[in-house]
Amino acid sequence: MDVHFTATTEHKVLHLRFGQPGVRNLMDDVWFDTLEAHLAAAAGDPAVRVVLLSAEGDAFCSGANLKSVQHGLLAEGYAQSALARLVRRLTSFDKPIVAAVHGLAIGGGTTLLLHCDFVYAAEGTRFQLPFARLGLVPEFGSSYLLPLNAGMRLASQLVLLGEPFDPETALRAGLVTAVVPREALLARARETADTLAQMAPGPIRRAKQLLRQGHQAALDAALAAEGQALQESVQSPELAEAVTAFIEKRAPDFSRF
Repeated sequence: MDVHFTATTEHKVLHLRFGQPGVRNLMDDVWFDTLEAHLAAAAGDPAVRVVLLSAEGDAFCSGANLKSVQHGLLAEGYAQSALARLVRRLTSFDKPIVAAVHGLAIGGGTTLLLHCDFVYAAEGTRFQLPFARLGLVPEFGSSYLLPLNAGMRLASQLVLLGEPFDPETALRAGLVTAVVPREALLARARETADTLAQMAPGPIRRAKQLLRQGHQAALDAALAAEGQALQESVQSPELAEAVTAFIEKRAPDFSRF
């Protein structure tokens, strides 16, 4: 077990569990690099046909650590960042990814789901895309993938207002495959993963590639634009104010900008 994940393979399913419940599975550079490494290994391992993502504790993933965003997330530029490496891995990964989401899925904990093929959310899960509220911009290709799945009106509501939303809204937005009782969550996700793992692996991988190839050029363009915007936003006074407000446990004041 590493500091961020536990990984077990059974019946050709690689089960990756986010393993920092004490900080609600916050993302940072080590988190990005570790997940990318697990996916890179899975991509070349014939013993793995499906990846299943879940989390320990009371949150699936509560997004990026704001302090790491401000002080090093993109220190060498977006293209060389751990985040960019993970996104490139996700967009090229041709084996099915199934996610079981519960508790909180905030920021990147929500946009990551756009790269999963099946997403099961527990009843009562709280989703949120608070980027604009924090002086940031969307990432993980969500500026393209979310409107593609949700439509522009709902995508604008979720991104620009940045308010929490429930699993039923996530279902309408195409972020979620189904909403299930919390006690049945992992079993439901595992059932889908096991079914996929028993199917012919070559056709499954090719079908996933075919489903996505028509959008690849537009997604690549969106990722490049996001990278530039994210690089600018992490150096902005708006983010500095958001981080200071977070530390001081108050609402950010953007009135002077």
